[in-house]
Amino acid sequence: MKKKIILTLTMILFLSFHLLGIDFIARTLKVKGTVNLTRNTQVSPAVIGDNLFNGDELETKNESYAAIKFADKSSIIKLFPNSILNINTEKEKDKTSKKNLLKMGELWAQIDKGTGKFEVETPTTVASVKGTNFLINFTEDGITNLYTFDGEILMQNKIDGETAIIKAGQKGSSTGQGPISIQAFDPDEIIQSTNNFINEEIEPIEIEEPEERESIPPEEIIPPIEKPEEETGAGAGPFNMGGGVGTIMIGDNTYFQLRLLPEICVGKFGLGLNIELLLDNNGKIRKEDWDDWKDYLNKIYYLRYGLRGDPFYGRIGGFPSYTLGHGLIMKDYSNMLRYPDDRQIGLQIGGNLPFADMSVEVFSSDIIDNEILAGRLTIQPLKSTEVPLFSNLTFGGTVAHDRNQIKGLLDTDDDNYPDVFDDFPYNEDWHDQVDYDIDIYHDVYFELNPYATEEEFETWFDTTSVLPRNKHFDDIGKDKVTVVGLDYELPLITKKLFYLSHYGEAAKILDHNMGFIFPGFYSKFLIFDMNLEYRFYQDDFAPAFFGHLYEEERAVVNTISDSVTTKEMTLINYQKSQGWYACITSNLFKFLYLTIAYEDMYGDDYNNRSFWGKVNLDTKLIPKLTKAELSYSQTGFDKLTEFKSPNAIIEGTIGYSLGGSTQLVAKYQERYVDLDGNGKIKGEDETITTMNIGVEFCF
Repeated sequence: MKKKIILTLTMILFLSFHLLGIDFIARTLKVKGTVNLTRNTQVSPAVIGDNLFNGDELETKNESYAAIKFADKSSIIKLFPNSILNINTEKEKDKTSKKNLLKMGELWAQIDKGTGKFEVETPTTVASVKGTNFLINFTEDGITNLYTFDGEILMQNKIDGETAIIKAGQKGSSTGQGPISIQAFDPDEIIQSTNNFINEEIEPIEIEEPEERESIPPEEIIPPIEKPEEETGAGAGPFNMGGGVGTIMIGDNTYFQLRLLPEICVGKFGLGLNIELLLDNNGKIRKEDWDDWKDYLNKIYYLRYGLRGDPFYGRIGGFPSYTLGHGLIMKDYSNMLRYPDDRQIGLQIGGNLPFADMSVEVFSSDIIDNEILAGRLTIQPLKSTEVPLFSNLTFGGTVAHDRNQIKGLLDTDDDNYPDVFDDFPYNEDWHDQVDYDIDIYHDVYFELNPYATEEEFETWFDTTSVLPRNKHFDDIGKDKVTVVGLDYELPLITKKLFYLSHYGEAAKILDHNMGFIFPGFYSKFLIFDMNLEYRFYQDDFAPAFFGHLYEEERAVVNTISDSVTTKEMTLINYQKSQGWYACITSNLFKFLYLTIAYEDMYGDDYNNRSFWGKVNLDTKLIPKLTKAELSYSQTGFDKLTEFKSPNAIIEGTIGYSLGGSTQLVAKYQERYVDLDGNGKIKGEDETITTMNIGVEFCF
């Protein structure tokens, strides 16, 4: 009886909803096969001409299709078989912002320019669109694939916040964390039935413009009904959970790792946490991760508002790869290179200025210490003039500053004694044998000074020169460095099948010399993305000074002499040179996605070469394989004769699906550091290895 009463009241309220004239947000244009419409937990068959409202959900079954058009006549979505789509809109001034949640399956969308923001969210990513048409799907293995047919789309991971621009003719793939794979796609990848539905002409249904009246939100008319627990699914709302379990090595100790990555997204705001528990062999939590206020701040994986390119945006947390300008100053810098031994909370804030078509961005590698700071300002002086070709000309200025390169020496226990000078690098109470034996010194001191106070003992213990002490950061000193630069970019050809732009950049390391890129070209053609640059370096200049390995290069200790060498000090070894830099990314035989970059600089009796390479396997070809990638880089060599050399790094990742959104992931990394300054990598101390095997999940 109670169920009948509730159902009757719901139906009355539902009818009242329509009688009161609540504005619908979309309407079904086509329904084929079995398509269900869910509204406030009530499920009914969808039919052509159904009015759709915020929160409505369409589900297509086997061999079933649906097409909808939004009420502002700006956008069409075509939903493919075995898909679930939740639709929502928000009014922003005179435009309508559309936020759609694709819980599973596949859709195609056509969006008109200048009609408001358009987003498609999957359980792993968010695609932000401004006028284009594209295809997006979410696979059973937890991978989101995005095919851009026209324009460009910003794709963002929901777990770690990584972003990438997917341009026309490109395919972006992601599991929600880690680098987003980008490659050119062949139209033959898209099955014929999908192409047929995309190209199918659908008989239009006239959508009347809503009358100008004060709308009453549906939630004020129909009381919210809590969904049964079993109806809440992966990525079904603003809260998502990812994480993993496995083992990790820190120092000589192996820990069981439980990692939770909850994420909350409300509007433009996003919050991701990194709650990591490391358990030793006795089942005890590693206390070093929870005994300081900074440890709790470090649980913030990211906090963001908006996305890079928005009128205003900001992000706090980890930055796996960060570049400013064309990379002559800061390229692929990471504040997570030593994670989890060294956890930094970076900051990025940027947006458009209210004059002269200018934009600004500022960056800090760690908001606690603010040691590495950077900023960029751009201007498009001819944008408002619509002068052919030059209206898109952009000028930019970049500055990057390290307040103290010495702080590049790792201090794991945060006791201000670098690990290399710390006999107990994982214990903040001791840094050498003197600290370890403090009780012995305490007893001897009071035997000789029976009337002394504890304060007098502590003063003596901290200041006496008789005790052999290790080097403190204050004993080493400080060494700052600043790099500034100017650049420009001019798009030349912006066709769908061919894109070409020209750019140049100049940079100077203060108190040192300069480097130049001119000319520089970027092009996209067929299956290739290419950069080609001619570079000029004066004596005493290093390109991409703030590069991917900068945290390792900031300061290095010679273990024989105990002397500290900063990266700036090594500039004396850089001679005047010039040469070419080239980078190419391609999809080979729909099997391997390859990126190779090479720099060959030459001067008087001088050769300095660098190599970067990365290969990704197309995981669709091997059942259950979710990711397989390998990368290697080596910089500043004359001849590529040694695999293990200073400033080289190798990284590999492989993933295996365990079903649903759960996968077994193995990660391996080797970094090589020349501790004794002999130019060779010898012994275990100069090879830093990180290996992690565990289960990752997202729901």
